[in-house]
Formats: sequence, structure tokens, C-alpha cells
Amino acid sequence: MTRIALRIARFGLAGSVAALMAMPALSATRPDQPVQAWSAMAGVDTATLLEQAQDLPTSDMAVGDQPYCADNAEIRATLRHDFNEAPVPGDGHAATELWASEQMGTWTLVAPRRDDTSCIIASGIGYDQARDVDVYYRTAGLR
Repeated sequence: MTRIALRIARFGLAGSVAALMAMPALSATRPDQPVQAWSAMAGVDTATLLEQAQDLPTSDMAVGDQPYCADNAEIRATLRHDFNEAPVPGDGHAATELWASEQMGTWTLVAPRRDDTSCIIASGIGYDQARDVDVYYRTAGLR
């Protein structure tokens, strides 16, 4: 009887592992997913954040609510590790960078600064590499 229970437990575990491995594929967005955007700071539009980004302190020095600002390596590592995003080739609007993940369907607008730091000024869902990159800038309110 214990052999049968052990076999059932092994098959159950194997099935659970297979299901967990399939989750990223199941969570990917549909090609018809609408593009949606959010400013990095509630109540402040993305264009205003872009103007203010050069003067904001890094997040570890911030006193109030502000977009996430950090050194470039930290921003890159966060976007790659947490969201599986990579830079999208193309001309950014007003020297911004578009990062996106085809797998997760997410995208992020980053405002690089002169001091080797950057601020995340907007993010969204509905990324599809088949779409023109202008769609993401327009949705964020930058074009």
C-alpha cells in the first residue's frame, strides 16, 4: 500500500512541477491585449515626470513620493531580473529608453540622467514586438 501511495505522490509532484514550469507561457499576454500605461507617480503625468527626472534624488535619498531612481546598473538588473525586460531597439522619445518583455507582456519607460543614474517614469502592459514602438510612447503620453 505504501508503494502505491509513494507512486501517487511522485506523479502528483511531477505534475505540479510541470504545471509550474508552464505558468510563464500561460501568463503571456494575448496578441490582441490592449496597451495600457501608468505614470510612475500617481497624479503626475509621464511628460511632467520626464521633465523632473533630471532633478530628482535617487530613491534611497528620497524624502517623499517619487519615481524609482537609481544607478543605471541597478535599474537594468531590476528590469531584467524582476520583469524579464530588455531594451527595445529604436529611437526613444526625448532620450528615454523603452524596455519590454515579450514573455510577460510588460513594458517600462526609463529616463537616463547625466550622472549615470536613471528614473522609471512609466510602465504598462500589452507589449507585443509586432507593434510600432510609438504606440507605447503615445499611450504613456509622450507623443
